[in-house]
Amino acid sequence: MRVLGFAGTAKNTGKTTTLEATIKFFADKHKNLFITGIGYDGEDFDNLTGLPKPRVFVPEGAVVASALPLLESSDAKFTDLRDTGVRCAVGRIFLGTATAPGRVVLAGPASAKDLSAVLAFAPDDSVVLLDGAFSRISPMVVADSLILATGAARSRDSHRIAREINAIHKVMDLPVIYGPSPGPGTGQTSGDGTLNVSGGLFLPGQGQELAWRLDGAGKPSTVCVTGIVNPQVFLEALGEMDLDGRRDLTVVFDHPIMLLLSGDLLRWEEVFGAIPEAGLAVGVRASTELLGVTINPYTPTESGAGKYIASYVPPESFLGDIDGLTQIPCTDIMLEGPGKLHSWLEKFLD
Repeated sequence: MRVLGFAGTAKNTGKTTTLEATIKFFADKHKNLFITGIGYDGEDFDNLTGLPKPRVFVPEGAVVASALPLLESSDAKFTDLRDTGVRCAVGRIFLGTATAPGRVVLAGPASAKDLSAVLAFAPDDSVVLLDGAFSRISPMVVADSLILATGAARSRDSHRIAREINAIHKVMDLPVIYGPSPGPGTGQTSGDGTLNVSGGLFLPGQGQELAWRLDGAGKPSTVCVTGIVNPQVFLEALGEMDLDGRRDLTVVFDHPIMLLLSGDLLRWEEVFGAIPEAGLAVGVRASTELLGVTINPYTPTESGAGKYIASYVPPESFLGDIDGLTQIPCTDIMLEGPGKLHSWLEKFLD
């Protein structure tokens, strides 16, 4: 079983279009599909703009896990309905096999633990497609690979979009450092020289607290941090640490996604600028591969009195600017066709 996640950096960035193109690719290859989601983002109309939003088209034979009322109201037909025992915002999550194609709203669990429980129902030979959003991306730690969708609905500034993509790429590209699992006691140094720090680096003051613990722990070779990490608080920690004579120190975090859950993405530019100067090695215990980023020029534009119309920035120049400034593959599948996306999916299958 392989798990591929999809996350949009904002609403209306084309994630559903990317997901449906991926579903078609695997269906054409006669792969067994298991499709589910994270949380709930399936309204027919955007609750801010009032513009229509697409449901996900699922082909015959796909296994879909979603809230039971959403499966029952779909124009696809599902049989062999089974209760996963997991609840989401819309009710109990059931899975069923599509005996007729159609569109369905995906609603799924909000935690990695519950998501793993749902994925346990997927057959071993399945390709699992996981629909999510960047704002609730934490369960994506279970995914083997990830495709992001972003675009003008996030920002019309192509240079800002490129900087965000590069920051995300650097975080997702942190090396996996194999070593001991974090110990149960925060602030304790284990016999192998690992200082365990639970609670992440999320709140102001936690960076300073980490520096104090490091100074009081002798000379540990590794700091193992569990939990969410805010880039600003990590910068605070770097500023407070006395790193003279600690050039061999390694800081290990849980997973890249835990670094993307909090704070301004662009602050990671500062973090990655400060890490070499500090002489630290930084890595993660587990990771998810970022395959590529799809770019959408669509952006809802307010037309007055709280009403919105669909509009677009110039697609060619928007994509060209972003693609020329990023180190991760990018494509606009409506402008360029699905060829680049297909190459990422072939890589995923290898």
